[in-house]
Amino acid sequence: MKLFDAGDYQEAYDELRRSLALKKTKAAMAQAASCLRQLGRYDEALAQYEEVLREYPNLPARFGADVATAMAELSRLVGTLEMAGDAPAGGSLFVDDRLRGKLPLSEPLRVAVGTHRIRVEKDGFEPIAAVVDVKAGQKSVAELRASVRRGRLSVSERHNWVLAVELDGKEVGMTPWEGLVEPGEHQVRLRGFVGLDALAECTAPEAGTAGAAAALEGAKMASPVETAVVRPFEVTRVTPGAEEQDASLRIESTPSGARLTIDGKAVGPTPWEGRLPLGEHAIEVSARGFVLSKQPVQLVRRKQRELSVVLEREPDLAGMRRVRNVAAGVGYGVGVLGLGVFAVTGGLALTKVDDIKSRCGGTSCPERERVNVDAAADLATVATVGLVVGGIGAAAGTVALFVLQPRGSERRGGAGPGGSQAAGGVAWTVGIGPGAFAIEGRF
Repeated sequence: MKLFDAGDYQEAYDELRRSLALKKTKAAMAQAASCLRQLGRYDEALAQYEEVLREYPNLPARFGADVATAMAELSRLVGTLEMAGDAPAGGSLFVDDRLRGKLPLSEPLRVAVGTHRIRVEKDGFEPIAAVVDVKAGQKSVAELRASVRRGRLSVSERHNWVLAVELDGKEVGMTPWEGLVEPGEHQVRLRGFVGLDALAECTAPEAGTAGAAAALEGAKMASPVETAVVRPFEVTRVTPGAEEQDASLRIESTPSGARLTIDGKAVGPTPWEGRLPLGEHAIEVSARGFVLSKQPVQLVRRKQRELSVVLEREPDLAGMRRVRNVAAGVGYGVGVLGLGVFAVTGGLALTKVDDIKSRCGGTSCPERERVNVDAAADLATVATVGLVVGGIGAAAGTVALFVLQPRGSERRGGAGPGGSQAAGGVAWTVGIGPGAFAIEGRF
């Protein structure tokens, strides 16, 4: 009371609070309210008097009258305050740098009349400030307007793997990642690599440990695209789970050192081992002097594939072409010879016939011409045989030259039970008329 009488209201209030912490009395509570009134904290003074009435509903008449009079005077010195606009839930409300509670307020806040500086703070966001004039007995509204109206997005991988974070198709950092983003829907995807040793052990590193580091190679990992709905001044947390996106494949060939192409891209000589995306891939193995091998391979998650390819040597196509050319030459030679015989003997036969007709004069030929008639018939027969032989030779040469064609075959299809495959051979194909039939064999 000496401090109060001396005008040291703050020290007097502090002492009264310590006293009330030991034991509550109606006199000490009312005196604390008087200190707050002298300090200009009218809203707190009024709240202190209301607590006196709650603690002591049956006050002595004179004491109660003094409390009622003080409360009536204080009511003319306070108003109420409400928040509107950007009022983030969970934010701390400061009025003139004094913490008054958390948003949202359960009821209008009682404050002293006059101009007040309002500030709302929330971890991870910029403070929001406003100035409001409060009038006695009236409700005032503080319109909060944030300079940056964003939400906070927190992304971590379900197994604590450190992977790249793709936000709306753009890489923004590594997990765990957190940042301010515009309100609305955002597409989140994780991708990267996990060391093969760590993946084989199926162990997830502890967040923040040395093992929780980004891998530059190993198993390719990715998560499904996840939609995150971000609201202003709120923290949205997403924890996608990444899965393997490739599998191991080893390819060997006989002979070794063959050229290997996967999905149209040369990857090097055999034997080759590496990781490829899940799904089907086109494998091609080739070597000089061997038939090209083609086949599809289907890769599935967590299964290693081994493929053994046996290449078969190519046939001697040059030798076959020589055989074809010789056969065509022989055929055409026989044809030319037969047609030559036909031309010579046919000409001689016609000359002999004309000579006989001139001597016979259209009448019956005498017996002495019988020898000449038989000779002409023999020449005609030889000419006919020459024509037939010439036609057959020409046809045979044409067939040998244009129809018979040696072709190398390439192996397509899957591997055998042991993962190996057989190569194709060489066939002679013959086309007849509008259709065709094939005769195939090994050479």
